[in-house]
Amino acid sequence: MRYKTVLAVSALFAVMLAAAVLGPSSDMSDAAAQKWATSNCNGMNVQYVDGNTYIVIELDSDPGLGMYDVIIGGKPFAVSGSSGKRVGVELGEPLDKTVNYMVIATPNGATYTCTLSYLQFYDVAATAEPSSGGSVSGHGEYRSGEQATLTASPADGYVFDGWYSGETKVSAVSSYTFTVSADVSYSARFVSDTATITFDSNGGSPVASITQSVGTAVTAPADPVREGYTFVGWEPAFPATMPAGGMNLVAEWSVKTYTITFDTLGGSEVAKMTQEYGTAVTAPSDPTKEGFTFVKWDQEVPKTVPADDMIISAIWAVNATVDESGKAEVVLDKNTGAFILPEETKTVTVTMDDNVSVAIQDTSALGTGTTVIAKVEEIPNTAEVDGTARAYEVTVTKADDQPITGKMQVTLPYAPEKGKVPAVYWQNGSALEKMRVISHTSDSVTFETTHNSTYVVVAESASEDSGATFMLYLGLLMVVGIALSMLIGFNYYRRKA
Repeated sequence: MRYKTVLAVSALFAVMLAAAVLGPSSDMSDAAAQKWATSNCNGMNVQYVDGNTYIVIELDSDPGLGMYDVIIGGKPFAVSGSSGKRVGVELGEPLDKTVNYMVIATPNGATYTCTLSYLQFYDVAATAEPSSGGSVSGHGEYRSGEQATLTASPADGYVFDGWYSGETKVSAVSSYTFTVSADVSYSARFVSDTATITFDSNGGSPVASITQSVGTAVTAPADPVREGYTFVGWEPAFPATMPAGGMNLVAEWSVKTYTITFDTLGGSEVAKMTQEYGTAVTAPSDPTKEGFTFVKWDQEVPKTVPADDMIISAIWAVNATVDESGKAEVVLDKNTGAFILPEETKTVTVTMDDNVSVAIQDTSALGTGTTVIAKVEEIPNTAEVDGTARAYEVTVTKADDQPITGKMQVTLPYAPEKGKVPAVYWQNGSALEKMRVISHTSDSVTFETTHNSTYVVVAESASEDSGATFMLYLGLLMVVGIALSMLIGFNYYRRKA
């Protein structure tokens, strides 16, 4: 009787002491969960706070009033069933953190087991961004080495974009499973179920953005263009389907190379230049040509490489010849585009091709030794005139591109048409001004002008002015005929007399 009383008192004391130290069962569970944890429990659970000399055992069923053994890490302890399903066991010393303890209870001949281990626990935090975009689950406290699974569920109007740690995307799968080894915090990002792809053409032509439902097929836009560059592609690559959250694509370019070729038209060779677009260009030395003077290039040598190949041709000048009366003449071929006025020149006629010439009526304002560039070039006709028209650009300038002023007689090719007469129009912008025709042959027409411009040559029906001119000529012929008749008659009668 005394033995049972001692056991009962001891058991009661142990329970009271454990309760005082551990507190209510819920508090004991929370505290124990921080460091010590149970596993593989069968019929009971074990709670222990690190550093204490007491352990709490909670059986799943009532053990009855008899005594039973509790074995902790191989060491037996006698426990009275009168304490109920929950009992505190005095250990005498704290448990060793390095040992995994097998706890065995044997009430009523049954055997219950549970493993108690000192483990590292970590917090796994999860949030939804934005909070209205959806919900998350699976966050909480996990043992080191344990598998955790976070699950993201989007709300209406949103789609899941991914799990992020800071700004780093760790998973694109809504159920993210990983091994816990430290405190971690992840955010589930939700985005609108429609998204936009924007394009930065990086100096090229603009590309319109694309907005459509996430996950639907996306059609790539036409490639942008950029002067002097070849489009390489988009960075990052254009997606096959609309990504959640959209994206911004930046155009990548490779610079092109172009060639500037110098045609010296029979002069000394000038090496061509092949360089990248936009790089600096150094003008070459002037070419030379025996018997000619280099005037300049027909196009200015660019300071930087343009976005196209170029052919630049030399302009050569030849000395004009002048007679005693001050009338100079010069013939320019396809390789010679200019001439130099000799001394005492009063007028000069420049012949450039069959039925193509320019006669400067007064050269006194030009001065001896002046270099004159003369060019007549047929160009596409844009003037609205009746009949078959041909347009010509007439340019007569000094070497510095200053136009020659004063009267000039220009001869241009003309294709005659039956019943029509030649006409020349000055194309002044969209307006046409009729020029005075001085003379014409079967295949040329000569007119007078005072300026460089575009001139249109056409065969047109005879106007009233042309009819009046014809009648004037006819009248003159009749007068001449009458005068001749009278003269003949007068001589006849004089001889007869």
